Amino acid sequence: MNPFIPQTILNLEMPKAKYPQDTFTQDATGKRHVSYGRRDIHIKEAEERLMTKYHMGYSQLHKYLVLKEGINQFSTPFL
Repeated sequence: MNPFIPQTILNLEMPKAKYPQDTFTQDATGKRHVSYGRRDIHIKEAEERLMTKYHMGYSQLHKYLVLKEGINQFSTPFL
């Protein structure tokens, strides 16, 4: 043993999480994909115009428009 290297006792315990695992919920929604055909260019153009108008990205715009239509259809104030 080298006298210049301090000997340490190895701690074999795994570090504990700050929060118990049951406080986190697993959201099962996941990601979804939108398919566009060759004739759907007008839809993509409308998306781009709406993203510019509302200053939102694609995901944020989609969520906003779904909630807005949900309010119109079901009269439930989600926003």
